Amino acid sequence: MKLKLLCLVLGLVTTSFMSSADNIKKSDIEIEKIKIGKFSGDTKPSEFSVLINFKNEGNDIDDWRFGFYMPRSFDTLLTQNINPDLKMQICNVDGSCSNLRYVSTDSVKNKDVSQGYFTVLEPIEKFTIQKNSSYIIKLLHNNQSNISNNSSVPQSLFIMNKDNSDTPVIYPLLTDATKYALIGIDQDLIESKAQDRINENWANSQPAKDNIVNIVPSPVSIRQGALGDYTFNKTIAVHNQLDENNNVVNDFVAILKKDLNISASIDNEGNAETGIVITNFINPIAINNNPEGYRLSVTSDGVVIEALTQTGVYYAFQTLRQIYIQGNGHLPAVTITDYPQFKYRGVLLDVARHYFTPDEIKKLIDIMAASKLNTLHLHLSDDEAFRIDIPQYPSLTSIGAVRGLGQTIGANMLIQNNLDMTNLSQINYPLANTPYGGGYTANDISNIIKYANDNQITVIPEIDIPGHARALIKSLPESMVDYNDNSQYLSVQGYKDNVLPVCTYDTDISIGQQFTKTIDDIINSTAKLFSNQTTVYNINNEISIAGDEVSSAAWTNSSSCRNEWSSLSALDKSQLFIQKFSNNNSDLTLSGWQQSVQDDNGVIGQNVLQSHQSGHIWVWNPSNHGGINQAVTLANANYPVVLAFADKTYFDLAYSPSIAEPGFTWAGKYMDTYNTLDVAHSSSQVLKTTTNPQNILGIEGALWSENLASFDHLMYMAMPKLPALAEASWSSGSNTFNNQELNWQDFATRMGCGESGFVGHLAKIYNINYRGYPNGISNEVPHGTLCPIKSDVVPTEK
Repeated sequence: MKLKLLCLVLGLVTTSFMSSADNIKKSDIEIEKIKIGKFSGDTKPSEFSVLINFKNEGNDIDDWRFGFYMPRSFDTLLTQNINPDLKMQICNVDGSCSNLRYVSTDSVKNKDVSQGYFTVLEPIEKFTIQKNSSYIIKLLHNNQSNISNNSSVPQSLFIMNKDNSDTPVIYPLLTDATKYALIGIDQDLIESKAQDRINENWANSQPAKDNIVNIVPSPVSIRQGALGDYTFNKTIAVHNQLDENNNVVNDFVAILKKDLNISASIDNEGNAETGIVITNFINPIAINNNPEGYRLSVTSDGVVIEALTQTGVYYAFQTLRQIYIQGNGHLPAVTITDYPQFKYRGVLLDVARHYFTPDEIKKLIDIMAASKLNTLHLHLSDDEAFRIDIPQYPSLTSIGAVRGLGQTIGANMLIQNNLDMTNLSQINYPLANTPYGGGYTANDISNIIKYANDNQITVIPEIDIPGHARALIKSLPESMVDYNDNSQYLSVQGYKDNVLPVCTYDTDISIGQQFTKTIDDIINSTAKLFSNQTTVYNINNEISIAGDEVSSAAWTNSSSCRNEWSSLSALDKSQLFIQKFSNNNSDLTLSGWQQSVQDDNGVIGQNVLQSHQSGHIWVWNPSNHGGINQAVTLANANYPVVLAFADKTYFDLAYSPSIAEPGFTWAGKYMDTYNTLDVAHSSSQVLKTTTNPQNILGIEGALWSENLASFDHLMYMAMPKLPALAEASWSSGSNTFNNQELNWQDFATRMGCGESGFVGHLAKIYNINYRGYPNGISNEVPHGTLCPIKSDVVPTEK
């Protein structure tokens, strides 16, 4: 079984593979049924129970532990009302039971057992699992919210001896979808309602336009030309009259060769009128003086591209590529005038929860660039991993980038491969004791940045602090653990030790000096790796410190939090720390999520990062739960705002409530392509409400990777949502949202039904799968309206 392992060879972070077969033993326990839902005693809306029936067909088992991954915490903390009524037992058929306890370590320096969403249980007294006997494990009255699909069921189950060695032996307990019963969920009703929604969305949208050419995202203007069509010959000349920088042209010439087997010459001839002519925009008001804008005109003599910058030329080439692939080298007479509505059109990629290789990141960059997106927000650290190799702190990757039972950072995010419908390659995903990881060297980062910048994409790094910092803390406890802090808390993801010692920052209290120097070094070193990018909207020395989701009970019992800190809430302490950090590191431009400056009611804090110090503030709260008002408040206070509403643009959330559909559902039931396109409506509301619409910089989609165990899974969640994000962020509001109706029919038509259309265009060029492959957008439109074939939701491997 080949699995990702972080290897440290001569101090360099690389990725490799290993077999852990020596530490995986066949179990004689057969899982018979797992029932999840509301049972007797689950009286509160958020409560549910789990019943696991199994039979031991082998020898007696003593001194055992039972474990699993489930994205719910089974820890208990009464002061936060976390699982106050939780009862965990194992019982045999005659009714004899033993209570089970949650096994965790008492120090962040120790190797993890249970933590986050990974649970290991053991009987509080000796309880032998006898041979040829049946048992039931009861996990009763968990109040962390009932589940609705396979992504949230207990999975990757195992049994093990009480073993704290570096290579603990586990016995996997095999399950598949047939073993699970989700009580109270009517799959037929879900499917019926989903189809009704598809039909209603179609009926309530603007009719499709009669487009001369189908382009995604939709240009500002497409007009029929009057000077004849053009067909590419086997040779062509490209005349770059804009300037002497031929980098973009060189790349496009290589693409022409690949796509159409055309050989192209390049010159900077100023008087040429045939072939492909690139020239300066004489009247740039036509493109709103936008550095990313262009005009593309096709005549019988060839193609003329007018732009202000090479970035504009790049986007003209992307449009030209869509046209010539549609026509197999033939171009209709047309004039396209185009520029983006928003300057920020981005995707967040979380490489902390699951690692993606540089080549996989580059493939995502390809798809973003083809869709005219221009920002990659790279989430490089979280509770589960720290991915950047910083030579002066080698433990950040030797410890922080590896997880699994027996490692300092314990197992987590153990997606079970046969429950993941996107696992087309049948990869064997990591088990509990698999050392799983990966990291990026400075050379990796440099290569990713160059590739992104060549495709007009800025890369913004994110190191998540002061919460979501557990991997950082586990890697450097001598600098990150304040023993004056006896606060008890659980984060929203179930961690009790994931916040930095903010009250010691820039002080002599406790570990203040070590902490201050270390955190300053880490953030500055990371920012330096991403400095001096060459894109239009790059902000030099920008880094996001996130500043989100700090537990309200953090730092509530810390003697280090004295003087100005003593009366502050946890959120106020987090914001004051960020302000102090910014003041001490004035060469940096800090960005973060809205909680870095604002509370959940939208009120901007008293001691916060100022608007002139910030690069971007992303708003993730759902648009229908305060997100719009938060964005308006921030823009009115002159903060640079990016809309990343979880209920619209969190790509990792499930397309529908179907049991088999992967992804969480906490922000909405239908996180599909139509819903993503509807962020155009949300952004329109923000722009109409704020007094400073210029401060709404753009829109971002997010690929949080808790569930994204493979690149196949990432692509399934991103496609076809990502082009809808591009449409909403590039195209003008009138093109996406008219008379209270989305232009869904027109967008779906341009996306196509497989071989033709933008989805097929991307799949063919970049060799990707997507949801609905190979039938384009057909899963999301009514039967018989646009696409002749309605495929099942299950993707097909290419």
